[in-house]
Amino acid sequence: MKSHFLSALLLTALCCLPSAPPARAQTFDYRPATVAVYNSADPESKALAEYYAAKRGIPAQNLLGLKTSGEETISRDEFEKTIEAPLRAAFVERGWWKTGKVAPQGNIAVQTTIRVLALMRGLPLRIAEQAPAAGAAAPGPGQQNASSVDSELAISGLLEKTIAGPLVNPYYNRPEPFYALPITPMFLVGRIDGPDKATARRLIDDALATEATGLYGKAYIDLAIKNEPGYKDGESWLLAAASALEMKGVPTMVDSLPSTLPVNFPMTDAAYYLGWYTQSADGPFLNPGFRFRRGAVACHIHSFSATTLRSTKDYWCGPLLAKGACAVLGNTWEPYLDLTVHLDTFTTSLLAGRNLAEAAWGASKTVSWMGVVLGDPLYRPFPAAPAEVDKTTDADYKALRLALARWGKAGPNNDELMKNLKLAGTTLKSGPIFEFMALHSQAGTDTPELEANGWFKLALANYPKTPDKIRVLLEQADARRREGSLKPAVKILNKIIEDYPTAPETEAARAWRQLLQPAP
Repeated sequence: MKSHFLSALLLTALCCLPSAPPARAQTFDYRPATVAVYNSADPESKALAEYYAAKRGIPAQNLLGLKTSGEETISRDEFEKTIEAPLRAAFVERGWWKTGKVAPQGNIAVQTTIRVLALMRGLPLRIAEQAPAAGAAAPGPGQQNASSVDSELAISGLLEKTIAGPLVNPYYNRPEPFYALPITPMFLVGRIDGPDKATARRLIDDALATEATGLYGKAYIDLAIKNEPGYKDGESWLLAAASALEMKGVPTMVDSLPSTLPVNFPMTDAAYYLGWYTQSADGPFLNPGFRFRRGAVACHIHSFSATTLRSTKDYWCGPLLAKGACAVLGNTWEPYLDLTVHLDTFTTSLLAGRNLAEAAWGASKTVSWMGVVLGDPLYRPFPAAPAEVDKTTDADYKALRLALARWGKAGPNNDELMKNLKLAGTTLKSGPIFEFMALHSQAGTDTPELEANGWFKLALANYPKTPDKIRVLLEQADARRREGSLKPAVKILNKIIEDYPTAPETEAARAWRQLLQPAP
């Protein structure tokens, strides 16, 4: 039934669409321009590099082994002697770049055939702060020489760079794809890593599998309500990312309570997660049964989110990877908010079809700093045209994506969009479509629950599973809260507790009730 209707929807929409220019082709093949870098002292690191090269189609001659420490954190001297210098020497020996003097940068890579570095599990992650020389002043804010190995290697073609603080990223906020720019001293860097070797290998498999179909599912955006100076930008990024996802046709739930989403919050079909600002993974990510959708993108903003990748509980990056995320962003040391990846730009770049490394580095102001991009750097979760179109899976999400592409350009809540979504939701008996409509209809209104009430009811009627029903009721309660109706909000939360007393997800209703109606 769903497959048949989606075929009809596709046919109808395509017949109605005006002629459109074809999607811009990917005119540059990054695979021969990618080097897989591994720790030659670690057989598992080498095996992972070989697996990546074989699966992704990286030429065998583009594997590069560096004999270095197996520790995640190393000194600046160790980095320079065992990673940076041997890598540069290999680039000269293999003819991958030519160097020369260019004012005012000094010696730089002036030509290169390599644009991407894929770092394998087993390579060090962090470069520790190097103490100042005796009698020298301590570094001030933003003058640290600690960094991530990845961000340092991103600018390894700048042979005479300073290490006291971040450098300006020449690719930041550029509209052109990276391959089209002559930024020869810079590389896009991604790290295929995780708490264990199985997770690292999964990142490769999941990226390739998702590229064949496209990434479908729901998005969950967890605000922290940090609007004071120094933090407001983070909220703005998350809200802008939420809007971009929604207008792509992704059902997007935004949590505007100050705390993170509570334990057992029903984050079903989670394909995209952005949040902040707690030190270690909490809430739904502590649930043994939680799992991201294959290919999912995730980031929790925190200064030390990538302090280690070896833990499934500490900090954020390791736990997100352990829960099935395929693309994760993090920081190895304190980066300062504005010098992290700007998640609004990152999200819009991914949605426009850029690969993970292009989107992440194009959204970061700095190099030689603290950021890491975890996942296959060539991973493209939102390709312009997936290699395969399987109408038997994710019919709801594909119908939403198509409908927003066809009718969403007129802005939110336009009559044509909502009429066609209602038709699709009714025919498909689709909880996700009606939930999308409930969330989408609240944009720009002071009475969100009033606008969404009918769609909430239809979503409840069409979701067969309890976790989804509880989430819809939680969203309805939150809509009442945001319009100032606390008693009706608490009434809905009480109804969840009464109707689903044994469901694990009911714990989320209890947590929200405690926030709205604290015990005396």
